[in-house]
Amino acid sequence: MLKKGCLSPDISVNSVSNKPISIQALRGNKVFIKFHRFSGCPVCQYQIHKIIKEQHKLNDAGIKTILLMHSSKKNILANFNETEGLYIIADKQKMFFKKYQVEFSLKKLFNFSTWRITFASMFRGYFPQFAKFEGGITGVPADFLLDEKGCIKELKYGKHFGDSWSIAEVLYRANKC
Repeated sequence: MLKKGCLSPDISVNSVSNKPISIQALRGNKVFIKFHRFSGCPVCQYQIHKIIKEQHKLNDAGIKTILLMHSSKKNILANFNETEGLYIIADKQKMFFKKYQVEFSLKKLFNFSTWRITFASMFRGYFPQFAKFEGGITGVPADFLLDEKGCIKELKYGKHFGDSWSIAEVLYRANKC
């Protein structure tokens, strides 16, 4: 797994809205990188919609967001739209997931907390979209906060499928850097 203080692996690709995005081009800004599962996951739908709704708070703090999912561009765009400061990347082949050593774990699928947050997401109206299950169902979220030079200042590899930072947690961690 990656560690605090190391230079982040490069991400250089077009977002789902065809905007070119790279870590190099974002130097001078803090960058929040979030790895999530596939677009049909109810937990992902709930958490990503919260990010989209609250991205303006990160923008105000000078933080850009790169969100990666192991889904196709078509399936991502059916559920999510980019907003100012938020770039969504379709990484169906999991190329960036591998670079950042993001975990895939069948064991974590059976974690009680995974099912608790899955049912909580469904209670909020986010249901599994079985036609959009891509890249396997065992992806575990991971979060990285980069400083203005592209170094990893904070990171979190999730312990279950819903274990990822909220926007409030990102802002708190960014203020510590």
